[in-house]
Amino acid sequence: MKRSDASILSTPNRRSLILHHLPLLNDLEVVAFLDNTAPPVFDTLSYKLVQANEPALLIELVRITQERALTLCVIDAAHQVAALHDGLLEYLLQHIDEVPCLNRLTVQRAVLSAACCTLLQTALANPSCTLTSLTFSDCMFANEHVEFPRQAATIQALRWQETIVMPGAAKPMNQMLAALATWPPLKSVSLSVRESLLDFATIIQFLVRNPGVTDLSLASHRAPPSPDDVGYQSQNDPALLLDQLMNNQIHLTRLTLDVRDAHNAAFNQHFINHLGQCLMSNVSLEALCVPGIRMYMEEDLTPLTLGLDGNHGLISLAPLGPFGNQMPAPVRRNQRQRYWFSQEFVQGATEAFLLSLRVPTDLGKRVAQYLAPTPAERALGGAVMTLICKSTYQGAVKLRSAALREAVLNGMRTNNQVSCLELLNTLQQHHVDLLPEDKQAVIAYAKDSNRLNFLPPGYTH
Repeated sequence: MKRSDASILSTPNRRSLILHHLPLLNDLEVVAFLDNTAPPVFDTLSYKLVQANEPALLIELVRITQERALTLCVIDAAHQVAALHDGLLEYLLQHIDEVPCLNRLTVQRAVLSAACCTLLQTALANPSCTLTSLTFSDCMFANEHVEFPRQAATIQALRWQETIVMPGAAKPMNQMLAALATWPPLKSVSLSVRESLLDFATIIQFLVRNPGVTDLSLASHRAPPSPDDVGYQSQNDPALLLDQLMNNQIHLTRLTLDVRDAHNAAFNQHFINHLGQCLMSNVSLEALCVPGIRMYMEEDLTPLTLGLDGNHGLISLAPLGPFGNQMPAPVRRNQRQRYWFSQEFVQGATEAFLLSLRVPTDLGKRVAQYLAPTPAERALGGAVMTLICKSTYQGAVKLRSAALREAVLNGMRTNNQVSCLELLNTLQQHHVDLLPEDKQAVIAYAKDSNRLNFLPPGYTH
């Protein structure tokens, strides 16, 4: 629990901020905060101020404690989450610029009216907004015409969960996803339903509009009907999403799909078949977690195993129970390949190559400073590159040239002219050059990006 620093400037008369005079304001901790007689404990005091529907005091508390995360949640006498007080969220949104320390906002059981969503849109569209993460739990729209914010300038993570049955024909999650047009910074999205099914058609449309989303987490307590079942609806079938990934039409790097009804054998087999086909062709997924899918029968694993054999991008898979609690061999193979050919390894190997030419010790470090390879990558890169530099095998020469090419290109991409010139001048001094196709790639990039001054004089001839 975070305590405030008593030296932080605060409102002289906090009682003037009271909007409602509920009995809860007589609580000893609240009184101490109102009279500024004790440093506030944020967790307990923020909870009480939300219960008392005192948004002005809540903002004052966030401001003086410099708290980064705030949860708006009302608990009733039965210790159940109740509807959020009318006007609480709206007041906070109107004054959110007063608490630039706030990065993460969680809202539970709020009715999102048109006025509320307009205020939210105004706050999120402001480039100076400091919010980076939003969570909505069991929230609903006042009616089907209310539009969720279409744009957000700073939000990187969005979470929407529904744990109760929502009234009305329109599903709040679908209404939110359909309205959300483009949130450029958005990278991570989590969607969870308990009493309904996920609408994968709407989710795919949302992902197409927001290609920056690379981390997607989906959870459903119910398995949807399989194609041969009565009541099958194609929009609820996760195969829609897997087919998009198989065709590389969306570019997720991390996917968690948790269908917690793991005893639907027909759905399990249908899902595993499509997952195997997806992995055979997908090139973007790096991490896959399917904790609710039952994969314990050997015949269930066959399509997945075949898909893994043909996949060269996945470096993390869960659960591992079906594989003897060990990462499958194809995934371990991908991990090794990713490690050796990461940008950090290439830069470390380049540094080692320069050092092998007995250039000044600090030159290699200056070349590598912007990617800062780890000590392990430097050590391994040095050992491997030393062998490669001594080799005359065609494959080794190609690898050395490719590594040097990538080091030069990275210097151009990061606008590091000094690094490019030091590297290329050193190579010329030691009569080492890139292979023709790699050299042409460097020259072409320099011309296209107007960076010919990153190359030594005469290098393009």
